[in-house]
Amino acid sequence: MWRTVQFCLALLLVLPAWAAPGVSGLKLVSMPGDFIGQGQTETYRGRDTTVSGYGSAGGASVSVTDPVNGWTLDFAAPGGIALVPGSYPDAARLPFHSPLGAGMSVTGNGRGCNQLKGWFRVLEYSVNASGVVTRLAIDFMQNCEVFNPPLYGSLRLNSSFPIEVPTLQAVAGADFSVFAGQSATLDGSQSFNRRRGRLAYQWTQLDGSPVTLSNASSVSPTFMAPAVPLDGSTLHFRLDVADAAGHSSSDNVVVLVKNPSAATTLVSFHGDAGDYITGGRSYSYDTSNAVIGFTRNFGNGVSVSVNGATWWTIDTAAPNGGPFTVGTYLNAQRFPFQDPGRPGLSLYGDGRGCNTLTGQFTVHQVQFDSGGTPTVLDLSFEQHCEGGATAAYGQVLLNAAPHATLAPELRAARKRYGVRE
Repeated sequence: MWRTVQFCLALLLVLPAWAAPGVSGLKLVSMPGDFIGQGQTETYRGRDTTVSGYGSAGGASVSVTDPVNGWTLDFAAPGGIALVPGSYPDAARLPFHSPLGAGMSVTGNGRGCNQLKGWFRVLEYSVNASGVVTRLAIDFMQNCEVFNPPLYGSLRLNSSFPIEVPTLQAVAGADFSVFAGQSATLDGSQSFNRRRGRLAYQWTQLDGSPVTLSNASSVSPTFMAPAVPLDGSTLHFRLDVADAAGHSSSDNVVVLVKNPSAATTLVSFHGDAGDYITGGRSYSYDTSNAVIGFTRNFGNGVSVSVNGATWWTIDTAAPNGGPFTVGTYLNAQRFPFQDPGRPGLSLYGDGRGCNTLTGQFTVHQVQFDSGGTPTVLDLSFEQHCEGGATAAYGQVLLNAAPHATLAPELRAARKRYGVRE
C-alpha cells in the first residue's frame, strides 16, 4: 500500500500546470447478479450529470445525479485516520462498520445493500474548510450481502485522474495483529481480475523475523507467528497477482506480532457447535480492530462493551452486588436477573442473547481507580444458554498479562481462543 501512496504522491508532484483538476463523473461496471448495478455498465458524465460532495478529513459522501438517475457514494477511513491515497480493504457498510475499520456504501435508484464487503483505493482527496469536497478520485469494488457478485466503479470529482475502472487489482487484506506462537493467515481473497481469467498469487515477506508460509503461491497462506520482544514486532508482506496475459498488480500488509506475556487489552471468545450466541465461531477483538470499553455496572461488577465488526457486551457481577474481587464465581445466572446470592453473567451481541443462562467466571486480576473504573482485569468465563450443554467460553483482558494458573474447567476454553499459558 505504501508503494501505491508513493506513486500517487509522485504523480501529483509532476503534473504540469495545464493538467488542472477537472474530470467529474461515475462509471459503474456491475457483474450479473449484483443487485445495485443490475448487471449493467453505465457511465455518468457530462452536461446533464451533477457530481457534488461533502465530508471531512476522514471521509466523504458524494452524490451523482442526472435527470433520471441518482447515486450516493460514501467512503470513510478507519476511525481517527485521515482519508489519504492508498488501499482500503475489508470495508463494511457505512455507517455500521467497525469504528477501527474502513467503511463504504454505494447506493442508488432505490437500491442498497443490507450488509457489504468492499474495497476502495483513494487516488486523491481534498475538502475545504466548509466541508465541500474539492477534489476526489476513488476506485472501488462492492459485494452486497458480502458474497454476492461485485459492483466495480470509478468516481471522480474535479479530478486529475481519468474515469477508469481497475481491471486487475491485488488486495493484501487489512493490517492485523496476532500473538506469538499462534497460526496467522494472510488474505488476498479480495484481489480481482475483471477479465475473469485465473489469477496467479505470490506472497513475499519484506521484513521482520523470517517466517515460513504454508504456500506462498496460494490466495491465503498461513504461518506461525514468531517469538518477539515484550513490546512486540511487525512483519511486512507483499502480494503480487498476475493474469495469463502478464498484467500484474501488488499490495502490502503489515502484521503486528504481540508477546503473550505482555500486558494487553483483549476480548476473545469461542462457542461450541450449537451454541446460540457464538454460532460455534471464534471472535477476537483488541485495540487494533475494536473500541473496547470497561465500566463499573449497577451490580458493582464490570461491564465490557465491544464495538468492532460486530457489537458485544459482557456483564459480570458478584453475588448480592458484593465486592468484585479475585476468585471463581460458580452457578452464575443471567445478569441483571440473577437470584439473590448468585453471581451475574451475560455475553450477548450481534442481535443474540440468552433468555436464561447458567455459567461461571473467574477473576484472575482486577484493579479499580479511585472513582471505581476498572484499570486492570483478567477474567475468563463459561456460559450456557437456556441450560444447554453447549457453551461459549471467553477471556477478557484490560491492561493485563494473562494469568498463569486457570481453573481446570476453563483450561480447555483458553486453549481454544489461543492465549498461551
